[in-house]
Amino acid sequence: MSHKSQDSSSFRALSRHDEYYIQGGDLFFLVEQVQFRVHRYFFERESSFFRGQLETPASPGASRQGTDSTSAIVLEEVTPSNFARFLWVFYNPKYSIYRAPVDHWTVILSLAHRWKFPEVKKLAVRELETKTTEDFPDIDRIVVYHDNSVDRNLLIPRYAALCEREEPLTLPEGMRLGMETTLMIARAREYARSNITSSGARSPSASNVHGGELQKIVRELFGVTASSEEPEEPVVAATSGPAPTSPGGLVTLSYPASIHG
Repeated sequence: MSHKSQDSSSFRALSRHDEYYIQGGDLFFLVEQVQFRVHRYFFERESSFFRGQLETPASPGASRQGTDSTSAIVLEEVTPSNFARFLWVFYNPKYSIYRAPVDHWTVILSLAHRWKFPEVKKLAVRELETKTTEDFPDIDRIVVYHDNSVDRNLLIPRYAALCEREEPLTLPEGMRLGMETTLMIARAREYARSNITSSGARSPSASNVHGGELQKIVRELFGVTASSEEPEEPVVAATSGPAPTSPGGLVTLSYPASIHG
């Protein structure tokens, strides 16, 4: 529209987020027209992305970045509702119980990956791994995990499921997965539908391969080395309700070693 309408939209009044403008918070963010006030602790300790910004000295006569509403850190390419979903990880009022739908966890995963919160990213992946195929279809999961550089070991069963199903990938599915992944799945499907002769060659007249054998084929074709990582403890949240507090207004809880360093 007109230049005038663009200008007027730029000067809309700011509002404070209903839940995450926390009295006692010492870090200010601005997302679109919404102000957030939270605790610096989580962003300095958890994120190398934000740690670098927060440790940058202020210019002479200027406020340190994020210390008040006039120097709030402006976050681009995120909506207030999605930023609130991310903050919920730290301020979840139910100790160690994280219940949220798939679309919330995919937002949390994406922001954790973008802003370099490794523990939050691990939590999001763990929670997404509990979701059924009905809630989180294989194509969606593969796309989300690829976009956020999730360990491909977790995708071996998903690739295998696409190889094992009767119908091949559709054109829209292939476009979402990308050429490389689509071609590798097509190749794995061919292997899964072929027999091995006594000479070791594969015959095109096939009986299907299933389970661990199919996953082994998929792993070899995709070049994924088996992971030996052990499961880790979930991230522990702070609550914004009344409780004994540590300096800076944070609720004093027992944090895992990964947070305390």
